[in-house]
Amino acid sequence: MNTVSQTFNWNRFVAALKKEVVENNRTLLFSIIAIYGILALIMILGNLASGDSPSRPEQMLRYTVVYLVFSFSSIFFASLAFRGLKSKNGRTELLTSPSSTFEKFLVNATIYVLGFIIVFPICAQLADLTRIAVLWPWLGSESVPGPINFLTTIHNFAFQQDFWSFKVNSWLEASLWIGLLAAPGLYFLGSILWPKLSFLKTFAAVYVIETVFSIIAMICVFVFSDMKSFGLWVLDLFKGGNVMMILAIFTAIQLIVYWALSWILFKRKDVVSLKWWK
Repeated sequence: MNTVSQTFNWNRFVAALKKEVVENNRTLLFSIIAIYGILALIMILGNLASGDSPSRPEQMLRYTVVYLVFSFSSIFFASLAFRGLKSKNGRTELLTSPSSTFEKFLVNATIYVLGFIIVFPICAQLADLTRIAVLWPWLGSESVPGPINFLTTIHNFAFQQDFWSFKVNSWLEASLWIGLLAAPGLYFLGSILWPKLSFLKTFAAVYVIETVFSIIAMICVFVFSDMKSFGLWVLDLFKGGNVMMILAIFTAIQLIVYWALSWILFKRKDVVSLKWWK
């Protein structure tokens, strides 16, 4: 088992952080460039398709697309956190390095989760400026909207009144903010459980679990109620705003569970075996 102290030392943490960044600079850089390139392509094609549209639906569509890219890329980036554990040499290097287990855990969480959350808006703004630089000389200022502030993406996405025609959207915004750490936390956990092909295995596990729960839920609906009554009940929940509050609370619970399990399972890792139950 990993017997390194669980204490925290700032200088040691910074040194481990620098080591992780330097040793994986190509992977990190290529991933960031890929995200920037995808965003720039989407924004350029979107501008060509819609033109300079001041309508609210077009503006909301831009925020929605960026949020969806943000959500997907954040979980993919988190799944890269502990890919070094897939080989014995990688486990030996990581688990025996002169830093505490907590520092190792925090270094990967800082780079692959918090770091990405900070870097993504920068990529989005640069991609938007690239859209303007590419299309402005060709189409002119009348057909190319000015810079869009994507720092407000989550707020604008949550308060799309034309789309979310329900009450208490502040609860939805809260769940989206919490989800920025909860969803990557799940794939961060997956990278500890399955360092090899972590993203695919975690995605498959989530799909299977959601499918099983959906089947059980549908069976319960048919057994204890009818579809019309159930649909009216769900609609009342949405209109009353209660479902948004439940969603925010459920997302917060997920955040706590995912990160707690990640920490517990990472502490149990050793050089010899990747089996989490040992």
